[in-house]
Amino acid sequence: MEKLKMHFVRTVPLLLCCLLLAGCNLFASDSPPQRTSAASSASVLVDSGPINHPVVTHGCGQATPVSPGTSADQMFPVNPAEALGHNSRSYRVHIPVGYQSTMPTALVLYFHGHGGTATGADSGSGFSSLADQQHFIAAYGQGLPEGEDGPPFWADTGPIDYGVDDLHYVSLMLDDLQSKFCIDARRIFAAGFSNGGGMSNYLACNLAGRIAAFVPVSGDNYVLHCRPARPVPIMDIDGSADQLVPYQGIPASLNPAWPEPSIPQQLQDWAKRDDCQQGPTVFLRTTQVMGENWTNCQGSAEVAHYLIIGGGHSWPDRLGNRSSLEVVWDFFQAHPLPQ
Repeated sequence: MEKLKMHFVRTVPLLLCCLLLAGCNLFASDSPPQRTSAASSASVLVDSGPINHPVVTHGCGQATPVSPGTSADQMFPVNPAEALGHNSRSYRVHIPVGYQSTMPTALVLYFHGHGGTATGADSGSGFSSLADQQHFIAAYGQGLPEGEDGPPFWADTGPIDYGVDDLHYVSLMLDDLQSKFCIDARRIFAAGFSNGGGMSNYLACNLAGRIAAFVPVSGDNYVLHCRPARPVPIMDIDGSADQLVPYQGIPASLNPAWPEPSIPQQLQDWAKRDDCQQGPTVFLRTTQVMGENWTNCQGSAEVAHYLIIGGGHSWPDRLGNRSSLEVVWDFFQAHPLPQ
């Protein structure tokens, strides 16, 4: 079973607390503060930090560096100061069968769980096969080690977590993807499992101006303040018997440094942020799964939830009588970025 980040034994320096409290205000702006990003060990480029608005795609009409129907790793430069000293980071991308560089194509970002890899996500998540069927590009992020020689993780608690800025990483990853492939800037989506689901939550709070919709599955949620740039379409999938991300949350009395709201509280918080006027409305109920949603939200947003009855810490194969991946893709298709 996948190991989650051990926030229970962490201490929080005062500086990190200040950064966390300022995090969403800092990155909700379309004009973040200036940072430097290392293009290589010998040269430094200046970039503007995480970009929280649609970006023009420059990859249309270019020869694709990855053959349609295949997957490959890609590298791009980063600032070593926010990447554990690395000058570059990677992701894996799958280009669908029939891809044409002149046709804007949807993009799904997928974030692996704690200890996972981009390669493992590509081979095991099912998104690459779905990409070939539904004609979208699937990109798999690769987390850096948590602590010294730790397993790969996602820094989903604030701007800097264990010396890593994964918000900036995702923004730069999108820049790289949009420079190489013909991506529809209004149809960029994000999903993830466990710690990767927590990363999807974190992105929903901080990059909703650029990413259209989000699906966290069994995701941790340690975001202290969430002020997204717009109403956010989000679909949460959880197991009622999940021992690693408990449905009832983790109260501050048990973990003062890293409490986690209950799943119902998280959903109500999203419905409030999106100013949803109706819900929760149960639209699916079987012995295995319950589906509910909040609708009539601002900006055509929607908050949806699937609860797997008796489900543990896993991505479900099916939601009702449908493949869970098909349900996720339908949710994405229904929620592009507003014009």
